[in-house]
Order: sequence, then structure tokens, then C-alpha cells
Amino acid sequence: DPVACLDGMPSVVNKGGVVVMVTPFSWLEEFTPRSKWLGGYPDPVSGEPINSKDILRGVMEARGFEQIHEEEMPLLIREHQRKYQYIISEATGWRKL
Repeated sequence: DPVACLDGMPSVVNKGGVVVMVTPFSWLEEFTPRSKWLGGYPDPVSGEPINSKDILRGVMEARGFEQIHEEEMPLLIREHQRKYQYIISEATGWRKL
């Protein structure tokens, strides 16, 4: 449960402390029920995409963190000798206020 994880951040990070998160925002129902996703799907009314990055920002700010860094971070996963996955993850840094 992504929100449950983020809910715990304020109690384990000291004031002025920093959290670094790296995620590709690859939401898959086999790992996370769709009802728990932080975006990654179209708005049911407008059809506009609900961006996971924006949802994460709102969740973190509501828990007393400010974003201090953002960058794209490449990741290579070797599945076997001849197959790899190349992913660009979103890396963000958050300081507790």
C-alpha cells in the first residue's frame, strides 16, 4: 500500500531529514491493487491522465515534506543472459519541514 508507506514517513524522518525516492511508477495489479495506485490512470470523469508524480507531490506535501530535488534516473534490469529491461525512473528528494 503506497499511501500506508508514505504515512509512516513523518514518524521515521527527523525535522530537516531527507527522503530519497526512486520509482518508475510502473503500476501493476499483480503487485498493487488498482485502488491503491497513486495515479497512472485516466480521470474517470474528464478522461485526463492522473499523473503519479503529481499525486506523490501532494501526498508528501500533506505529510510535511518539501521537494528539494528531481531527476530522471536510468535503471537496467537483467532478466536473463539475452534479455534486459531499460527503465527511466523518477528520482525525487524530500526534506521534512
